[in-house]
Amino acid sequence: MSGKYSVVYDETEAAEVLLSIISEKNARKIAFSDSPLVKKIVGFLKMDAEFIENASAEILFESDLGITGAQLAIAETGTLVLESESERHRLTSLVPPAHVCILEAKNIRQTLGEILEVLQSRLNPAITFITGASRTSDIELTLAIGVHGPGELHVILINKEEDE
Repeated sequence: MSGKYSVVYDETEAAEVLLSIISEKNARKIAFSDSPLVKKIVGFLKMDAEFIENASAEILFESDLGITGAQLAIAETGTLVLESESERHRLTSLVPPAHVCILEAKNIRQTLGEILEVLQSRLNPAITFITGASRTSDIELTLAIGVHGPGELHVILINKEEDE
């Protein structure tokens, strides 16, 4: 599996999509980052599952799903850009077997060059670039998915109309 995405209008619709992903995965233990947007959307969910904010590494390895935001994205490659100064998400995006990322459309840039210009003015200790599910291959070029990170990536893109 590679990446999947859903385009929604607002946080309420994002919560509906997130609920369907959680149900589809039958996720019982769900880790989420401290992103205000993610917290708001998770707050809409009313279900019998354990939600853990800023989970420890031990808990993340037991989690079925990790939910984070992304501060930027690259349209050209479909790459998500997660900045460590904006939310505590690095392990939440890397450890659970499935990752859901919530992104606002206004934060998409066309190229890596544009992203680097933005990042230059706000250097972070760690920046994570995610392009699809984790992929690796052995010396015989046998592809394996999810060995060094999540095997599934779901992106929920919030494409609100800006107030004029």
